Amino acid sequence: MSSIHLLENSLINKIAAGEVIERPASVVKELVENSIDSGAATVTVSIKDGGTSLISVTDNGCGIPQDEVKTAFLRHATSKLQKFDDLENILTMGFRGEALASIAAVSQLEMITKTKDESTGTSIKINGGVTEDVKPVGCADGTTVQVKNIFYNTPARKKFLKRNSTEGSYVADVINKIALGHPEISFKLINNGVVIMQTNGNGDLKTTAFGILGRDCIRASLPLNSAKDGWKLEGFIVKPEIARGNRSYESFYINKRFIKSDLLKKAAEDGYKGYLMGGKFPVVVLNLTPPPGCVDVNVHPTKSDVRFNDESFIFDFISGAVSKTLKGETLIPDAASPDFSEMSGIKPIKAEEITIDLDAMLDEIEKKEAEEENKKGYFDIRPLEPVSLTLNEPKAPVAEKPVQEEKVVPLSMVIDHIEEKEEQEKKAKSEGEAILPPTPKKKPFFHNYRIIGQIFFTYWLIQQGNELYIIDQHAAHEKVLYEKLSERIRARKVSSQLLLEPVSITVTLREKRIIEENMELFTSIGFEIEAFGRNTYSIRAVPFIFDGTANPVFFTEIVDALEAGRIKDGFELKQDKIAQISCKAAVKGNNVLSYQEARALIEDLLKLDNPFNCPHGRPTIIKISKYEIEKKFKRIL
Repeated sequence: MSSIHLLENSLINKIAAGEVIERPASVVKELVENSIDSGAATVTVSIKDGGTSLISVTDNGCGIPQDEVKTAFLRHATSKLQKFDDLENILTMGFRGEALASIAAVSQLEMITKTKDESTGTSIKINGGVTEDVKPVGCADGTTVQVKNIFYNTPARKKFLKRNSTEGSYVADVINKIALGHPEISFKLINNGVVIMQTNGNGDLKTTAFGILGRDCIRASLPLNSAKDGWKLEGFIVKPEIARGNRSYESFYINKRFIKSDLLKKAAEDGYKGYLMGGKFPVVVLNLTPPPGCVDVNVHPTKSDVRFNDESFIFDFISGAVSKTLKGETLIPDAASPDFSEMSGIKPIKAEEITIDLDAMLDEIEKKEAEEENKKGYFDIRPLEPVSLTLNEPKAPVAEKPVQEEKVVPLSMVIDHIEEKEEQEKKAKSEGEAILPPTPKKKPFFHNYRIIGQIFFTYWLIQQGNELYIIDQHAAHEKVLYEKLSERIRARKVSSQLLLEPVSITVTLREKRIIEENMELFTSIGFEIEAFGRNTYSIRAVPFIFDGTANPVFFTEIVDALEAGRIKDGFELKQDKIAQISCKAAVKGNNVLSYQEARALIEDLLKLDNPFNCPHGRPTIIKISKYEIEKKFKRIL
């Protein structure tokens, strides 16, 4: 075994560089963040061969004084941090003093920089961490850094780079993320001489996002601004109809620095619960501003990972803000809208697309659409008599295989069965008590509608104004039942079902403490349990809503969730189970509903906070405008 010895500085720098510089995109990220910290209003990034042969970053920031240029390339040299306590309130993009030294150690680098107070600038050339030349040059205020042949002296790292087009797409993604966090800065990205992205830096987030996420996404965006206990959350979220198949479009920032956080992603997705189908993820751009000392940003050299001092608070804060924003909107997808196209790789853009006046563009689009709508007038809306509907199922054609009839479940019977006991309990409770003023009813989205009829014995057609709405009777009924059952659990009106034979479970001391502290909660949601020995409990009754079968695994799931601190009532214990029961009890497709039953279903649906999606995230209602229909028939060009 060889003796212990100190490594050479050049080798130390190359090893350390591996923590910060993974690929060309890492170089771009670090250099652009330095430009932001310099107070730059414009930043131009130019790459060749995906950044493997050349990366150039130019800004109009404050520049570096001539006598500090060489110092800037020493490891842990920084102007952004003076003492340890400053870490608790870091507002700059960088602060560790590692980026320039790491980049210079694995590339051929040249920097030209000048402050506004100096008459000439300074040029410095570094080859593999070794300074070769420092001299004065004439240049504009600001800084330009050129990085050539990244990893030329570390072939083991270079061989793991992907194709140039792939590396270029990583660079584009980095610029997109940074630009969304800094709409006040104009960014330009040039790939092999072609401008592929540019923002105008006017400070408007939606204008910046328009060129990155596209028109459909921005028109479906919802502004979000929330504050609580010194924390601020701002940005926008996008309606569920623009859902994606992965989490790449969930962008989160701390003090405008892009971060990667599973906690924030799960919190935002929790706010979308009930709005998205399984396997779909939202599009969000949110910046979190914390009070001093509540976030640890010094977790990893890349500064993309952070730690929060109260994760439960952050989860509830973000989830609640997203949920509240969605509940305040009408979320009916347009059947004629195109799917949100995938954004992948780097694509060139036309010169006229570089500078975008978003407000003027959207105003013009909406003005033209409104003019077309007004030209067509409105339908004459009259109440429809039940007798005018033909809802009897026709006989199937001989050539087709007849559809097997399912048992018809009258909607009114299902709803009446649920509401009957609620009315009895309300009446008994109100006897002898003061009469309270009635709670004002929520104004439904449909306020002057007409039921046209039913198609395929599953979908109801509703006309209101110049819009045609299509309601899935199964999804709608499932949602109504889900909310009714959920409300009973929230109100702790769940009955218990005694088991023929009690089920015994053995728990740890930690689990025993949680059970004892939450015994009242277990009782309120329908469990009947009692201690049976030192670390054993006997389950004698279970909530009827959970199919009447005691499951020790399910019980321990509740205990684990309680320990995490994110369950406040029984409703959150088994939402999936409630959704399954609602689905089984709901009227099915091909079940024939009468006109009166359909109207009752629609009225009940529209009373809900979120009538637009079933518990599994499927839409209950879609719409198509008269304008779109007439376009299909070529009545409008």
